[in-house]
Amino acid sequence: MTYCIDTSALIAAWEERYPIENFPKFWKLLDVLIDRGRITAPPEVLEETSKKSHELHAWLKEREKTFITEYDVDVLLGVREILAKFPKLVAAHKMAFAADPFVIALARRRSLAVVTQENLTSSVTKPSIPNVCNAIGVKWMPLLQLIRDEKWVIS
Repeated sequence: MTYCIDTSALIAAWEERYPIENFPKFWKLLDVLIDRGRITAPPEVLEETSKKSHELHAWLKEREKTFITEYDVDVLLGVREILAKFPKLVAAHKMAFAADPFVIALARRRSLAVVTQENLTSSVTKPSIPNVCNAIGVKWMPLLQLIRDEKWVIS
């Protein structure tokens, strides 16, 4: 399986669940997925990490050429379609740098599974990545599911 990862999963891993100083193996395994082209993200994810975690951003920046996938017109059209159907996916004040619709559109275009730490919500006013993915038929999973699917043992 190949994946498109959201900022929320990266931040949760780096800051909360698998800090690199305590879980270096996790980051080595993630690096292998990046090197093999099995996990990617749109440029907006890199931009978001620059605002949320300078250390994570630096780690990803070193891998930018293999990790970040530039998108085509079809992805941009997908973003437009997603935002037309789910205008509340992105808060108006965050529109310029919001990665969520790009993550979903890239995953749909390339048949990737979205990895996110967002949860399903029942809020019509603020749908989450999982809500949108379910509505448009894109597979999604939390980070722990990626670890299980890849059969990683982190010790």
